[in-house]
Amino acid sequence: MNSKHLILDLDNTLYSYDAPHKIALSAVLETFSTTFNISKEQTKQSFDKARLNTHLELPARAASHNRLLYLQKMFEYNDLNSMKYGLEFYELYWGTFLKNMSLFENVIDYLITHKLNGGKICILTDLTAHIQYRKIEQLGLAKYVDFLVTSEEVGVEKPHPSMFTKALRKLECIPSEALMIGDSWSKDIVGANALGIPSIWINHKKEEQLHKDYIREVSRFEEILPTHGK
Repeated sequence: MNSKHLILDLDNTLYSYDAPHKIALSAVLETFSTTFNISKEQTKQSFDKARLNTHLELPARAASHNRLLYLQKMFEYNDLNSMKYGLEFYELYWGTFLKNMSLFENVIDYLITHKLNGGKICILTDLTAHIQYRKIEQLGLAKYVDFLVTSEEVGVEKPHPSMFTKALRKLECIPSEALMIGDSWSKDIVGANALGIPSIWINHKKEEQLHKDYIREVSRFEEILPTHGK
């Protein structure tokens, strides 16, 4: 697979999102329950309700992933002042999350090899720009990444073609000159292949998909060999 440029998903592709999210959410819920003397069950229910309603109100928008909106609703559902506590809990979540992130094995080696071959790298992600910049910096990826495209910037989420065409424009290449690597079949792989962008699917969860015979599939990032060059 001789691709000149890389388009990379970030969450659960370059690092494990699930582990730091679980730790960060636990810290928020535990602190909320203890601080306001609200049961753990009610605390979790109000958070889940807040997250669900945010997604229902803002479907397929970057803002639907904004933890501050979840927390704002969570405080309001419990008759608490979100203006007084929202930012504190928002920073608790992301501060805990960022401290507990770690890259998958061989990610940096792969990116270094690609850059030495003269290729550019664009991260393509559905979350908001502010927090993705913080993740990229925390993970030590900023020195290797040339461009970032977020759904906040484009106004739609993957697999909408506008996300991928924005990345191609920034990379100044045609679809066949790029390689998409991502963990989501429906967002990363389907979206890329609809535009003729070759892809590698990192299938962490061993999902079964139809029509995947023509897609290179791996179970871990370290299985991707740096065989492509300029």
